[in-house]
Amino acid sequence: MVLDTGPERIYDDLVRLLATSLDVPIVMVNLLDSQRDWFKAVVGLPLQQSPVDTSFCETFFHSALDLIVVEDTSLDARFARHPLVVGAPHVRFYAAARLQVQGQTMGTLCAYDMRPRRMSADQLQQLQTLAAAAATRLAERLPPKA
Repeated sequence: MVLDTGPERIYDDLVRLLATSLDVPIVMVNLLDSQRDWFKAVVGLPLQQSPVDTSFCETFFHSALDLIVVEDTSLDARFARHPLVVGAPHVRFYAAARLQVQGQTMGTLCAYDMRPRRMSADQLQQLQTLAAAAATRLAERLPPKA
C-alpha cells in the first residue's frame, strides 16, 4: 500500500504545480484511514499527518461529489465550526478532488488558503486533471482487482 511510504517525485510535483496554479499556500495529496489524514505530499505545512477529526477531506466519505470547492469556509455549514476555521490557522478557502481507486475513496488532492477566493474554470480543470494523475499513480501501486 501507499500509507507511510517515503516521498515520491510525482506527488511532490503535483502539489507544487497546483500550489503555483492556484496561488495558494497549502496543497496536499492526502490519504485517509480511520485514525488519520496522512500526507503523501504536502507544501505549506511542516506536518506529515493530522488526526482524522481535523480533516476537511473526510467530507468526501459523506458526499457523492468528486469535487468540493468552498470559497469561504466560515459561511459553509460543513466547515463553519471546524477547529481550523474558527481557530488558527483560520482556513477560509478549501478545494479538493476525490482520489478514487478501484471504486474506493483513498484520499484527495486538496488546496487551502487563509482568505476566501474563487476558482476559474481553468483552475477547476487543473485540479481535476492533477487529481486524475494522482489517482492513476495510486492505482498503479495496487494489485489488480479480482
